[in-house]
Amino acid sequence: MNEKTRDAVLAIGFAGVSGGVAARLIALGYRPISVSDPQAAAARLGREPAPVRAALVPADAAFLTPGSLFRLIRASGPNSLRCVSLGARADESHAERLRLAGVSAMLWAPHTERELRFAVNRALYDAGHGQSRLHPRAATDLVARIRIGTREKAGLVYSLSAHGCYVETERPSVPDSFVSVNVPLPDGALELPARVLWANVPGNMLRTNLPHGMALSFTHVSEGQERALASFVSEQLAAQGIAARGDGAVAASGMTRAWARLREWITPTAAA
Repeated sequence: MNEKTRDAVLAIGFAGVSGGVAARLIALGYRPISVSDPQAAAARLGREPAPVRAALVPADAAFLTPGSLFRLIRASGPNSLRCVSLGARADESHAERLRLAGVSAMLWAPHTERELRFAVNRALYDAGHGQSRLHPRAATDLVARIRIGTREKAGLVYSLSAHGCYVETERPSVPDSFVSVNVPLPDGALELPARVLWANVPGNMLRTNLPHGMALSFTHVSEGQERALASFVSEQLAAQGIAARGDGAVAASGMTRAWARLREWITPTAAA
């Protein structure tokens, strides 16, 4: 893969430059930028020729104090840097400290490479980056059956929402074609008609940080199916430690609340 086509991701405060998180990011198709702390990250942003929109931080990093990442986010300017913490499952008080520091999503250990890829892609392409999504989506390891007429093939559901999915397969269907996808949820399989929006194929990778496959939009979802899909997505996001997000307004309101809590923390209470 051409180094220039890789999305850059800040890896802040992880031990080692050539191993660990940096090596995992390279294997997943990203270009890691390893730095020691948010101050070094802000300085590096000024030297990067292309926008940097995602950062990973250790959930137990000493530099994660109230407001520490918001300064870095401001330094990213219109690129709207989003920070994801990696680490052991946090209790609510620890999670609140991470949010006050500027963390927008938390990925708990242990997590798979697919979940890490999903969390990074979510930071790169979430609302505010010109790719607003109305429905939360989650990483999955569901094996779906895709039917095209009388033919059938299997695919791995990389991500799923109440109205569409991305299916990992070496044999994606042609864009604008129609298929039927069988999604095996824990409470019962759903048979959903869908249209192929676009395909990622060797030699024509529209998204180099995604596996080979195709993006599907469900063309008809009943109320019961939508509830089942939304419930499953919500459970998956909770299990992965990622709060469900919808469109830009939802994401913006979450950031506004974090800023309000931060101001309360740093502003002395007026004497009565």
